[in-house]
Amino acid sequence: MPSRTEQHASHAAHVTEQPIQGARKMRAMTGQKKPMEVMPSELIAAMAMVKRACAKASRDMEQVNPAMAQAIDLATSQIISDPCAALHVAASVGVAHNLLPALASLSAELELSEHVAQLSLAHGAIMAALPCAHQLVMHQSTSMQVREQVAKALTDTLKLPFVSAADAVTPVNAMDNLVSLHGALKAAAVALNDIAQAMRDLPPAQHDAMQCDALAMVCRQVVGNDVALVTEADAGELDGHTFKPLVARKLLQSIRLLTDATTVFTEYFVRGVSVNRERISQGLASSLMLVTSNTLQAV
Repeated sequence: MPSRTEQHASHAAHVTEQPIQGARKMRAMTGQKKPMEVMPSELIAAMAMVKRACAKASRDMEQVNPAMAQAIDLATSQIISDPCAALHVAASVGVAHNLLPALASLSAELELSEHVAQLSLAHGAIMAALPCAHQLVMHQSTSMQVREQVAKALTDTLKLPFVSAADAVTPVNAMDNLVSLHGALKAAAVALNDIAQAMRDLPPAQHDAMQCDALAMVCRQVVGNDVALVTEADAGELDGHTFKPLVARKLLQSIRLLTDATTVFTEYFVRGVSVNRERISQGLASSLMLVTSNTLQAV
């Protein structure tokens, strides 16, 4: 096969004479070690969902001038090439369909009101930040009509209120929305860690504290992911935000870890644990602190 040689500062690259291959692709194939990390499965599934929504949008817009059909197909294909929309879809699905139900199940099993209040605040913070992820970022050359059709198709399929972002430029180069969402996840991790540490001293945990320790480790990982994500989101100097893959990995990992750890913690530790009200009454009756309080009131 015909090829050409392109000389670079460090080495020469042999590039085949194919339209789909260029010097940059050949350098990526020959000048780097094959990575062990793989693309998150949630992101792959989200890309398929977005692609399906784009196909549906193209079908729904058959009434346009045939001369514009090629431009519409090009626009929808450019949406697929930009992973911004897929990342927002993956984060929205992971939080709304997986994490929030897991937190609700844990809250329903907890006995102490202070723990329920903590989870309620964390749940509310995530709900407040979730609309940021519902704003789909699509390619700048895509018409507003196509964006709205794609958002509508995703809304009908996933039952989530997706909308097209009003500004098609800023969200591509800025990760502010996803940083806000992960900040709410960090707050939930802090609350879950506090609950795990408090329940570690209960009699059931004195025999098997593995579930409490597992949840605590996950919460610390999420807090670490937040530090890395904020640093990465703040360091995207180049066009298109070069650190976007790292942001996607940290965000989706945090959602998955919190969901799995909360589900296991609820199923194998919290469920079945009940308050011994008789023992609490005995403790209140024999508390020296209450005796001191009653004495001071009598004086």
